Amino acid sequence: MRRLVYSTLAVFAVTVAGVGVARYSAAPDRAAHPEDGQVTNGSYISDYFNLAYRLPEGWTAGLPGPAPSDSGYYVLGTWIPQGDLAGTILVSAQDMLFSEKSDDDVRAIAADFRQVMSSVDGMTIDREPSEKSIGGRSGYRVDFSGVGLYRSMFAVEIRCHVVTFNFTTRDPDLLERLGQALENDVQNKSSRFAPECVRDYAVADNIIHRVEPVDAGSKNAAIPVRIIVGKDGTVNDVHVIRASAGQRRNIEEALRQWRFKPYLSQGHPVDVETGLMVRM
Repeated sequence: MRRLVYSTLAVFAVTVAGVGVARYSAAPDRAAHPEDGQVTNGSYISDYFNLAYRLPEGWTAGLPGPAPSDSGYYVLGTWIPQGDLAGTILVSAQDMLFSEKSDDDVRAIAADFRQVMSSVDGMTIDREPSEKSIGGRSGYRVDFSGVGLYRSMFAVEIRCHVVTFNFTTRDPDLLERLGQALENDVQNKSSRFAPECVRDYAVADNIIHRVEPVDAGSKNAAIPVRIIVGKDGTVNDVHVIRASAGQRRNIEEALRQWRFKPYLSQGHPVDVETGLMVRM
């Protein structure tokens, strides 16, 4: 999970300089995706993660941030206070279906994050990884500081992603207020159920019919894709995480023709979400 750690550190650098991320909105003809969150009435709303995060009063979004990475790392949003740049908030997500280690969980990620931060010159661990409730979900918190800045990282697993809330400020009292408020500031948006996440379900034994994307070329590029397979084995949604417009179109057209064995949970077919790497 060091991709998550180093990507988070890179975004820390730009958010301290006041750079943020654009607000996205989902297209009406497809399911919600991680990058589709937007700010409405002072709250960051994500249909995909089924959460609402109430922003501190007077905080505003900055400039557009990076697109999702090819390892499934997303900057969901960054916010800064109006006026004096007293701190930053960064919300990000790492897709666990494409993580380096299949047995990683949020606890292991918090421990790995702490280990990496402790090895950075000038950084001090101020709070060891500790369990914390985030919007009713079990998560972990790590505090660290250095070069005159105080930081907290909160991590929680939602829908096979590790979603992190990262606070950076020059004021340790502000940091503590932001951290203490997080449990009340994050809520489930609705009671709807998401598809069951299953790693490596798109393997040959489960595929009944497949169509290869056209113009596959030398197949040197590995493109991460998430799909939702319905109860009847049809592909209901294709989310190409990072690709060119042409690659995205060809992958979507091909994968929507795939057919799978229905996924059974307790003997009953259910919708399932899984990931695969497409070679083009």
